Parts: sequence; structure tokens; C-alpha cells
Amino acid sequence: MELYTSFSYVYTPVVNKECVKCSAEFEITKEDLQFIADVAPVFGGQKFEIPPPTHCPDCRQRRRLAISNEWHFFPGKCEMCDKVMITEYNPREGRVIYCRECWHGDKWDARDYGQDFDFGRPFFEQFNEVRDRTPALALNTQGNNQNSEFIHYAGWSKNCYLIMHADFCEDCYYGYGFKKNLFCVDGFYNLHSELCYDCVDVHKCYGLIGCQDCQTCNSSAFLRDCIGCHDCFCCVGLRNQSFCFMNEKLSKEEYKTKMAEVEARGGLGSYKEYLKWREKLKELEKPHAFKEFHGNNLENCYGDYLNHCKDLHRCFDCEDVEWGRYCYQLVLGSKNCMDIYQFGTNLQQSYECSTCGENSYHLLFCDNTMMDSSDVYYSLYMEGSKNCFGCSGMMHHSYCVLNKQYTREEYDKLVPRIIEHMKKTGEWGEFFPSETAPHGYNKTTAQLYYPLTKEEALAQGFRWDDYEVPPPKVSKVLEAGDLPDNIADVGDDILDSAIQCEATGRLFRVTPKELAFYRRVGVPLPRKSWEQRHFDRFARRNPRKFWERKCGRDGCGCAISTTYSPDRPEKVYCEKCYMEELY
Repeated sequence: MELYTSFSYVYTPVVNKECVKCSAEFEITKEDLQFIADVAPVFGGQKFEIPPPTHCPDCRQRRRLAISNEWHFFPGKCEMCDKVMITEYNPREGRVIYCRECWHGDKWDARDYGQDFDFGRPFFEQFNEVRDRTPALALNTQGNNQNSEFIHYAGWSKNCYLIMHADFCEDCYYGYGFKKNLFCVDGFYNLHSELCYDCVDVHKCYGLIGCQDCQTCNSSAFLRDCIGCHDCFCCVGLRNQSFCFMNEKLSKEEYKTKMAEVEARGGLGSYKEYLKWREKLKELEKPHAFKEFHGNNLENCYGDYLNHCKDLHRCFDCEDVEWGRYCYQLVLGSKNCMDIYQFGTNLQQSYECSTCGENSYHLLFCDNTMMDSSDVYYSLYMEGSKNCFGCSGMMHHSYCVLNKQYTREEYDKLVPRIIEHMKKTGEWGEFFPSETAPHGYNKTTAQLYYPLTKEEALAQGFRWDDYEVPPPKVSKVLEAGDLPDNIADVGDDILDSAIQCEATGRLFRVTPKELAFYRRVGVPLPRKSWEQRHFDRFARRNPRKFWERKCGRDGCGCAISTTYSPDRPEKVYCEKCYMEELY
């Protein structure tokens, strides 16, 4: 049963403020202020209040995204063991980079890069000095990974390649937002699924091709907004159906006949046939009515793309989260969080963080702080650490400031002085400034959700990165249009060649495991680079923005708040009308 009361979410506006970044007006509620007061740190019995936000929710989110490079990779080398690898850091920046094994090893100590706090200088200036000279982890991976050297913002995976924001996966390639998947390729938010290809937002599915917004479906292709279906082809809005072809219910024998006709024309292994059926699905979607939000099993939530959540306000892409505000991509048991971008996994009582979690508690203004960390403030790349302030790249340490070790008594006296200093400089309560981010704006996730031209980014104080990764060295380059139409006609020699992306002109290669998957599933070789395919899948999803509309069902017309903009062609129903229409 779907529970969803998001659009009657009760919250109490307290004051309207003007964003210091974009000048937009935004609300701060009693719930916001109460949470911020609850998480304010305490030293010596004194609570050090955190001021209310000065940026609107979008600008706060963009500031967190602007330090996160999730899919732009560069050639690199471990400064400790000389291992050649890829890294998220531009080699022109001169950062010292360690591979995963060396970074987690015992041959170095981040405290060797510490420094005293200077009360005559701003905090962020001093923090950036420590950050820039402390060795950085080449790629952000966590947990026990096997044969998965090329994954990022991911962990606990086996035989995976270029998956991001992903955990507990096996034999998965080119995916984003993957959780507990097996043999899933080219997907965006595939959760608890197996053998899925080119799918967006599928949950607990098996054997799907080219599907979107589906749950518990299997052995099907080109489905949209379907639940509990199997052996269906090019269908929209089905519930618990089987042997349907273009939304027509058939007998098992009739369905097999239809599918045999598809195979006779080359099947989905033919690139032309694949594109044809993708377009047919779009045509089939036009008369379909879509629900005002994406999600299920929700209670008192306001957001989109939510699953199994309770008491969320303006949250997106969350699963198994309880009480959150302005949170994005939190998963697996997170609770009591505000202004968080990504990860979670039992993250609790935390505020203004990016990519933090894994059994961590009370993190404030942190980036990449995880693995049983607690009471960590203004720090990044921390693992298993507690009671640290302004630290970078530390593992299993406590009572450190700017990577320098202190006793508990010294720490408890020094941090309150630093907070008071930051109040005077206007830094206390603000996330890391975007102008000091370690990556160019165009190489970060911010560019995906809040795109800017180079001129616009520089004018707004962001950095820009013009570095281009050298093309792969191969004996032969094939234009996308010269590839065999059908996967059955592709030889192993493709592995020695590079393909020129038909959208960007960039060269990309096909890996042996990738080719084996295409042959096994029966889908054509891609004509676009893996990055462009990722951007194309992103474009198929709704934006993280709400519009006020009326329910599109005749005779209803009730007010709804939805991520479907009014200028889009889809019919959008309120939840009540949608349920009546489909059930």
C-alpha cells in the first residue's frame, strides 16, 4: 500500500529571508530552527548556537555539490607506491595523491601535516592550507571491494567498473545510484535489481531493458510506470500484468508470436530496432496520466523519488530515511538530518554535509566524513574519527584541530575560541566556500543540476577547469555510424578500437566484460561515451524543483505541487485521481 501525505505536509514558516547568493526569498521554519538548535555543539556545558541559514536551499545545495567531482576522472599516480591509476584530481593542481591501499596504510600520519590555529587569520584560509598539503585519496571508495578499482563514491562492491554513488553491487558497470545490484549496466538509480540495462529508477526488478519508473517487474523491455509485471513489451502504466505488447493484453502464445516478429527484424540487438522501440514508448506515454510524485511507502513526506521514508521535507532520491529536511540521495537508515547531500547509511543528527555516513553521528559542515565518525566539525575525508575540528584526511583520530593532536582538555578549550573567532569573521554556520573548492565548477555535480557557462561561473566566484584528458591510445578509431547495427555482428576486434561519441566526438572504448554483457542480454553497442549516456539518463528524470499545478483529471482540478513543470506534455494527476485511474 502506498502511503503519501507529502503535499499536505505541515510546517510552520517563521520568517522570509533573502539569499545572500542569488537574492531569492526563502523561508526558515520553526522546525528548521529547532533542529539547528538541537545539533549545536556543546563544550564545557555551553551550547554554541549555529546561526540560521543565509543561503536559500538551492544555493546551499549547489555549494555542497560544487566540491563534489563524481564522474570526471584524470590520469594519476600514487605518490607512495608509484601505482598508475585514475583519480578525481586534475594533475595540474599538484595534489599529492595516494592509492586506496597506501592511503589506508600505516606508513603515513595525517597529523604530520597539522598546524597551530592562528587567530589573526580566517578559519577557511587555514583549513585550505592543511587540506591542500595533506595526501588525498585518489578515488572515494569504502568497505571491502574486490576487482573494482575504477569505482567512485562507492563501496562494498565486486567486479564493478565506473559506478558512482553505489554500494553493495556485483558485476555492474556505468551506473549511478546503484544499491545492492547484480549485473546491471548503464543505469540511473537501479535499486535491489539484477540483469537490467539502460534503466532509470527501477526497484527490485530483474531482466529489464530500457525501462523507467518500475517496481518488481521482470523479463520485460521498454516499460514506464509499471509495477509487478513480467513478460511485457513497450507498455505504460500496467499493474500486475503479463504478456502485454504495447499495452494490449495477449495470451502467452500471442505474445511469443509478437516477440518472434521483433526478433525477425533484428531484435533489440539491432541499434535501429532499439531506437525505434524507444520512440514508440514515448508515443505510448503521451496519453498516460502520471502521478504528481515518484515514490512509495511514505508518510508525511514532501519531495520526489522517495521510497520507504517518513517525515521528510523537500527531499529527493532518498530511501529508508526518517525525519530529514533538504536532503538529497540519503539511503539505508539515515535519521534526523538537514541539508545533506548523498550517502547516509545510518547517518544521524547531522547538518550541512556532503557525502557523509556509515554509522556516523553528529557531523556538522563536513565532506566525506564516514565510517563510525562522530562529533566532527568542518572536516573532510575523515574515517573512524571523533571530536575533530577543521581536519583533513584523518583515520581513527580524536581531539585534533587542523590535523594537530591535542589532549581532550586542550581540545575542549581551543574549539570554543575558534568558534567565537569564526563568528567574528562570518564563517561560523557556513559550509566550505565554493571559491576554494578543489575542483573546477564544470567538473562537479553542481554543473549537472545548476549549469553555468565559464563566464557565469567565474563571475559568481567559482573556479573553472579547462583540462581535457588525453584520448586513449588505440590502433583504430571507429565513428559511431560505422559500427555494425547488430551486436551479433560485432567481433572481438572492437576491443582494440576506440569509438567516437556521436554526441561529443570524444573517444571511448568497450571493455571485455561490457561486450560480454551486451552479447548476453542482446543489446547493441553504445554510440555515445559513458559520460554522455549518464547525462542522457539524467535528463530523463524530473528536476529537483516544484511547480504549482492543477490535477489534470477532468472534474478534479485540485492544486498539486509537482516536479512536472506546467510546460511539459505529460498529463499529471493528483495521487487520489491517479490511484483511481490505475486501480
